[in-house]
Amino acid sequence: MAKRKAKNVYFTPEPDWIKIKSITDTALREKAYQDVQYFVRTEVADKKKIQICRDWIKTNSGWSSDEINTILKCPDWAFGATASVFFIFKKVGYIPQSTLDHVEKRKFEWISQGEKVIVEKAAKAEKAPKKVISIQERMKEQVTDLCGDFEYFLDQLVERKTAIKDFDPYKAMQIHIPEIKGPHAKIIKNEFDMGYNEAKEVLAWEDEDLKEAYSNFDIKMRKAFVQYYELINTACDTIIQTKATTRKARAPKARSKEKIVSKLKCQINDSTLGIASVPLSDVVYANEVWVYNTKTRKIGVYKATNIDPKNLQRHGTGIMVKGTTLVDFNEKESVQKTLRKPPEQIKDFVNTGKLKCKKSFETIKTTATKMNGRFNDNTIILQTF
Repeated sequence: MAKRKAKNVYFTPEPDWIKIKSITDTALREKAYQDVQYFVRTEVADKKKIQICRDWIKTNSGWSSDEINTILKCPDWAFGATASVFFIFKKVGYIPQSTLDHVEKRKFEWISQGEKVIVEKAAKAEKAPKKVISIQERMKEQVTDLCGDFEYFLDQLVERKTAIKDFDPYKAMQIHIPEIKGPHAKIIKNEFDMGYNEAKEVLAWEDEDLKEAYSNFDIKMRKAFVQYYELINTACDTIIQTKATTRKARAPKARSKEKIVSKLKCQINDSTLGIASVPLSDVVYANEVWVYNTKTRKIGVYKATNIDPKNLQRHGTGIMVKGTTLVDFNEKESVQKTLRKPPEQIKDFVNTGKLKCKKSFETIKTTATKMNGRFNDNTIILQTF
């Protein structure tokens, strides 16, 4: 699973790489290399340095392909402090001759270590049974690249090379191959959960250690930092909710019920709120239908005419559908109100009970208006009872 990339927050002042790159004198170059060693060893992650080291061996070393292939078999620890040389090279574009001589000496050590690894792996391959990858591990592998893309965006955001408005994780998950399903979305959400908690602490700006680590974050960046994770969570919730409602939809026993809702329109989901419509067929014969219009921000409830509002006793078949319109609902009891803060208020009407919906609706202070029974492409069917 891809890990969140380290942020550009250093405790030791970063060298002026542009100035060092412009040095042409041989002696001064060697001195510059020695002067920046402490920063590279203490501030740059070993994993990053070692990857750059491996890249240099492949593309810049000039060694034979057999030597390169053998050396690249070495474990990361084999490259040790020498990896710092290549990080500096990537920054300034040159390596002093004395340092290159040292690398040549290490070359033979790496070849020896690589050959040892090859022999050991061959011996293990003969004895060890083939590892069976679990479904969970396979799903993690399938979302690794996507998580990496999200993390790369965060790096760009921190470096002020992009804006939070350009981040659309839901769209990225929609076009991803293989298809991102509910279990994938849960894995992605869990992957970023720790970062989300840290971002909220950064926004609160109370912890002294975090203040020091994120001293380059102004209030705008701290808010964008939290919003970045909230967009990922909302996208994941949308997919989880959409897949769950689609999965639980059952084929109706009577074909006529499917025909009844064939012309009824609704909005499948809303990625900005993390909500999705329940199956259309659930509307037929329901006693209550809770709906939300994403365009007008109005939430409302349709109550069947066969329900006595005092004792909730059922006396008939329930709400019916005719074309694109609901019929057989109580026009007096079926009302709607406008939500002032949909992202906060809509949660009280998703995956909750009938009584919870009723109490939450009563707390909304806006004026209630009558429902007309018409559905359209902006209608989310939140719940039915």
